[in-house]
Amino acid sequence: MPGSESFESFRQNLARRLDQAQSIGASRGTILNAAKDVAEWLSAEVTPTNPEQRLLKELWDVSDDRERHALTNVLVKFVDHTP
Repeated sequence: MPGSESFESFRQNLARRLDQAQSIGASRGTILNAAKDVAEWLSAEVTPTNPEQRLLKELWDVSDDRERHALTNVLVKFVDHTP
């Protein structure tokens, strides 16, 4: 995510992507697996450029697989409730 992107813009962008996945019939499990894959890639390849990105990376980096699954669930749920 670009560093200049506001948190709300980031959240709305993810909400649009979630809506797209749901509209083509992607299951919750498929969405969660894709979100986890993206989070793995971001954590390994993208340098955080704002405090929110840094927090997500730090949380991801200290989490085990079970906790990462929980983080992914919470983030998808958070985005799913974006107005």
